Amino acid sequence: MSSLRNLASQTVIYGLTTILARLLNFALTPLHTGQIDKADYGVVNDLYSMIAFLMVILTFGMETAFFRFNRDKRYDPDTVFSHALLFTLFSSGLLISLSFIFRDSLASLLQYEERPFLLIWMMGIVAMDAIAAVPFARLRADNKPIRFLVIRLGTIGLMVLLNLIYFWLLPKLAEDASTDSWVFSVYNAENGVIYVFLFNLIGNAFMMLLFLPELLKIRFKINQDLLKKMLIYSSPLVIGGLAGIANEKAQYQFMKYLLPLEINTVSMGIFGAMMKIATFMMLFIQAFRFAAEPFFFSGEGDFKSKMAQVMRYFVLIQSLIFLGLVCFTDFLQWTHFIHPKYWEGWHIVPILLFANLLLGINFNLNIWYKLENKTSMGIYINFFGLIFTVLANLLLVPLFNYTGAALATLISYAAMTAYSYYLNQKHQPTAYPLRAISFYLGLSLIGSIVSFYLLDHYWLYSLIIFSAYSSLILWLEWPQLKLLKRR
Repeated sequence: MSSLRNLASQTVIYGLTTILARLLNFALTPLHTGQIDKADYGVVNDLYSMIAFLMVILTFGMETAFFRFNRDKRYDPDTVFSHALLFTLFSSGLLISLSFIFRDSLASLLQYEERPFLLIWMMGIVAMDAIAAVPFARLRADNKPIRFLVIRLGTIGLMVLLNLIYFWLLPKLAEDASTDSWVFSVYNAENGVIYVFLFNLIGNAFMMLLFLPELLKIRFKINQDLLKKMLIYSSPLVIGGLAGIANEKAQYQFMKYLLPLEINTVSMGIFGAMMKIATFMMLFIQAFRFAAEPFFFSGEGDFKSKMAQVMRYFVLIQSLIFLGLVCFTDFLQWTHFIHPKYWEGWHIVPILLFANLLLGINFNLNIWYKLENKTSMGIYINFFGLIFTVLANLLLVPLFNYTGAALATLISYAAMTAYSYYLNQKHQPTAYPLRAISFYLGLSLIGSIVSFYLLDHYWLYSLIIFSAYSSLILWLEWPQLKLLKRR
């Protein structure tokens, strides 16, 4: 029980950091959706989906490899850190160089002939994110949450401040300014998409400055044996990670190339705006992930029993979050978190929320193979999901536009989760409380369908449904919660 309490405390520490960082970032959503038209917002989502792909390639699984070899007593932790960081520095430098040399061909291939500089900025952003991944991992491994918090929130805080100035303050000033005012020399409503990436570039450069103490500790002496083992360990993670990101982000590329040019960026914009709401689901998952990896890699106790216990409460909390977000989506509309011009896509929100719930379960199911050094399992799982991603998008996007992309996301995540469970039971059988998990998932799904689609998410009925579900969980789990508290 002490190890579970440790996981809970770590989740709170890194979770608060992650949630605060995400909330700061979410604060930009009303500004961006309000000031940027749907087509340009589609460009924003398209470029960030490509950044996600590139992050997997550039980091090359070194974040997880660092955790794995940092606990290996045969190697000095500083040496492990240096090797992981040197590799990301090399891969990032290579990407930027190649992108600059072939920028015209790249811009033509990706349909950015009119704004090729955005691709160069994108490469700079992802390069700095990749380099920062290893220092962030070391802060987690060394249990330095305050510095972790300062750097993450400092970086995002700067980007939020710059965005507030450009997308909120300057438009206010422009309303009352004369046509020759200085305001119009720095503000142009049509250039919003450019400044989104410019401010991200500035924020990442600031992050690099904050990480200078860690970056200056690099040891340039290469241990070929260690580097080889790290690359062998991480290579399956990269291959599987690319398939995993494709399952998560490929919808934008399918919409980009399968839909007519006159609507493809608009569709990406609407889908991306609705995905912002679904990302609320990821707040707890991300916070849990930051704490879970060091926790399970610590090697304390029987990890099978720990995984079973953790899964039960993970699903319990996630089902509450899922049902709550579905029941009270009217609140998000009332606050104009997403600008009304995007509301035509509101019907896909429950689909995306439940898909992200399944993604969180899939992460929990996959812990075992990382602990057992069987990272090739990640390849099987993600490529299994990729088959469904490709087929579902090819079939559904031309027929149903962004609704088809949302359904394809759900189908892919459901397939991955089912296959993950199959592999877990085949190779490392874990006694998950399936009856409780299925009950919570099924009941929350039924409640969300009734609230959103049958009762048109009317607030009073939604409140009754959510309250009834919460009370039922509290009644069923109260004896176990009291037991946990006593222990």
